[in-house]
Amino acid sequence: MGGWLSKSSPTPNTLLPDRLSNLSDDILLHILACLNDTKYAVQTSVLSKRWRHLWTSVQDLNFHRKSFFGDSSFHNFVRAVLTHQRRLNCRVDRFRYYGNLDATMLTQLTSYALSRSARELVIASRSYIARTIHPDLSSGSPTLKTLHLELLCICRSSFGHSMLRLTSLHLKSVIATSGSLGGCFDIFNIFPSLTNLSLSCCYLGGANLKITGPKIVSLKLNDVTDVGLLELSLPNLEVFEYYYFPRVYEKVHDFSSINLPTLRHAELNVDREGLSVKVLQGIRNVESLVINFKAVKESGLLENQNSPFRNLKSLKFRYMLARRVLPATLMTYFTSGTQYSQDLQFEFML
Repeated sequence: MGGWLSKSSPTPNTLLPDRLSNLSDDILLHILACLNDTKYAVQTSVLSKRWRHLWTSVQDLNFHRKSFFGDSSFHNFVRAVLTHQRRLNCRVDRFRYYGNLDATMLTQLTSYALSRSARELVIASRSYIARTIHPDLSSGSPTLKTLHLELLCICRSSFGHSMLRLTSLHLKSVIATSGSLGGCFDIFNIFPSLTNLSLSCCYLGGANLKITGPKIVSLKLNDVTDVGLLELSLPNLEVFEYYYFPRVYEKVHDFSSINLPTLRHAELNVDREGLSVKVLQGIRNVESLVINFKAVKESGLLENQNSPFRNLKSLKFRYMLARRVLPATLMTYFTSGTQYSQDLQFEFML
């Protein structure tokens, strides 16, 4: 009655072979990197002598406050890891920090990441107190390609002119100050290789926002508030996503100029009536357009306007609810000018 199960099953005292430790260093380092938390990577050092120093060769550092009981233990761990890595002169590829911080900690994080030639740097504060702290990235980095800053305060002097390879910049919930530029926040032209730019829930303090860049192909503006005038001059932009949900006391953004000659896709999700004709004319080259119906449904300004959309192939209206018939004025404005009117794809979306 023993059967095959009893013959093949190990007894409680049987030691199974450690096949994992027999894998190559490259595979084990890949496994540690996939843990996505440096704390867990460090904890593997107690498994065996084979694992003791392996974590120090992982080139992705990910620090998460949620893995600790308090800020003190979290900060002590981060400093201990950085000290240990600095002593071993370890290289860093991706450096990500998610947690509360002060000015001293912020300086330690950024200086370490830049000095180790990181290609990706994420500093995501979890405290609104940090929105008074300026990161100092003025030393620059010839290797940095992706930068994500969250809940901080930035100005032009926060960045260095040697970030020649930066291709992606993501700013979330930051306070952007104009500094000495006469009330205009204009920093993006100092990144000559920038291709992807995202501003989400950023506060401009009444300053004008000017976005220029010869290589930017994707731009996302999501609920950027307290802006004076908006100016977009992006000769190679292909994708533009614009989301704005103004509070009762806020007005719709005023665009001083829009130059987007190569634009192919645009999504305009403005939750307020009064989207200016200047915006629509500025995106006239789009082939695909998604727009919030509320932004244009009562716009009498479109009645006597010629349609600027010569290349429109796909048109989608969001949030029309039960209404499925587009007013004639809007239909004429958006569709009468396109050379693809016979094949135009039209859709209502929630």
